[in-house]
Amino acid sequence: MNQEKEPQKGSQEKQKETDALAEKQAESKKMPEAAGPEKKAENGADEKAAKKGNKKEKPSFFQSQKFRHGGAAAAFTAGFLAIIILVNVIVGILSDKYPSINLDVTKAGTNTLSAETAKTVDSDKLETTITICATKQACQSNSVTSDGADYSQVNRLISKAAERNHNMTVKYVDLDKDPVFAKNYQSDNITTGDVIVETKKRHRVLAESDLFTSQSSSNYGSQTYYSNVDSALASAINAVTADTMPIAAFDTGHSEKMESTGYERLLQNNSFETKDINLLTDKIPDGTQLLVIGCPTTDYTDGEISKIDAFLHNKTVSGDRSVIIACSPGQPTLAKLSAYMEEWGLGVQTDNVVEETNYQKFFNNNPLYILADVQNSINFGNSHSGYNNFTAPYSCPVNIKAQNVGSKTTYSLIKSSDSSSIYRSNKKESDSQTAAQNIAALSQESVQVNNKPCHANLIVTGSSLMFGSNFVNTSAFSNAAYDVDLSKYATGTNNNSAQVTTANHQLYAADITINTNVAKVLGYGVFTVLIPLAVAVAGIIVYRKRRAL
Repeated sequence: MNQEKEPQKGSQEKQKETDALAEKQAESKKMPEAAGPEKKAENGADEKAAKKGNKKEKPSFFQSQKFRHGGAAAAFTAGFLAIIILVNVIVGILSDKYPSINLDVTKAGTNTLSAETAKTVDSDKLETTITICATKQACQSNSVTSDGADYSQVNRLISKAAERNHNMTVKYVDLDKDPVFAKNYQSDNITTGDVIVETKKRHRVLAESDLFTSQSSSNYGSQTYYSNVDSALASAINAVTADTMPIAAFDTGHSEKMESTGYERLLQNNSFETKDINLLTDKIPDGTQLLVIGCPTTDYTDGEISKIDAFLHNKTVSGDRSVIIACSPGQPTLAKLSAYMEEWGLGVQTDNVVEETNYQKFFNNNPLYILADVQNSINFGNSHSGYNNFTAPYSCPVNIKAQNVGSKTTYSLIKSSDSSSIYRSNKKESDSQTAAQNIAALSQESVQVNNKPCHANLIVTGSSLMFGSNFVNTSAFSNAAYDVDLSKYATGTNNNSAQVTTANHQLYAADITINTNVAKVLGYGVFTVLIPLAVAVAGIIVYRKRRAL
């Protein structure tokens, strides 16, 4: 019985579970119908939220990629420009204070002080004022004058000199705004562009013609300008700082054939004052220590010879004194002047000329343009170990009568090589024998001045061209150095100042020279086609890449 009742009880429980499940299913069917609108609203909101989440939110302009790239580029550009401007300002300030940091890119180095001028600047121990008669702005912009003078170079070299030596002060004066300044130099007639170098001893005015020179072309269609600023500055510093300024007087009263312009400028650059005199009518100026007689063509009077002799034997004026007599082949015989030279043991053969047989001892394919040998019989008291390539063109032989003539002693200064010979114009032929010939000689006598010995010198040269501009103005020959040393020795001023040789540099020289064909290729091919094409291609590439950002 019991076994039969247990299965019946289990079936009743299963029936109850089935009925409960059926009721739940019926309720679940009713619930969606009742809450249908609310559920749909919730589902719609969820769907919109899902869609909104799936769709990217558009960023603001300041968060956009375009702004980020453009802003970075603008910031970089602004920063770069700021750095450039700052560097430019700093360099401008430093270049004004330290001019030497400015690079000299000129072909001839015209914006750099030469070694000689730098030495002269460094040796200046006096307070020196250098005044440029123009505004600083006008100098820097090269608008001082309207011709070819380059006053920007004047400004640069003077500024570099002042940087090297703190004893030097540079000033700028506008004569239009400060006319009173010119009254302090009335005798000099200063004008705009002049440079005044001054110490407590003296002053010197450098005019534009001292700083710059020009040369016309053969057809006068153009002019080439040259700068003498470097040597002119050195000569002015020498002049205003020298203890003494000896005068070199040039006689002009006997139709002299010697071209003395180059020699006079050379002396002026080396602390000499030069004056032209007529020995027949003028007295020899006070302070003269050098009298130059440059290849005269008419003879001297007895009075003039007496003036020369009194000058050499003056016992009231201290210091060495000398007379230089420059001669030349073909010069007329001057009896009285020749007789006076004979008294000093010297003579000259103006009817003969020295010629060279060794091609290594002459130049210009002319055996009369000889390269002579400077003798060391007299010590000029300088640092030169020798004078290479010294030339004495068209030279006549100089005779030395004896080594001693009374109280006078003679010395050979310059000789030709032992391969030279003499061409005798009266025979119109050369000597068959070769031998060294005297080309310049000196006769010296001692003169007592206040119980102090001084030298009186008579110097005779067989070549007047050795003093010519063509040879003293070029560094290819040592004539300038020798002529300066000889003149300083002749006046006893060889230790007075540093030596300055005249040197000029061409202004506005073309650094690059090209022919017409190359100019056309560069002008039309490179600058007209290639460069614009390269810029266009680069622009297209940049544009396309920026579009892809």
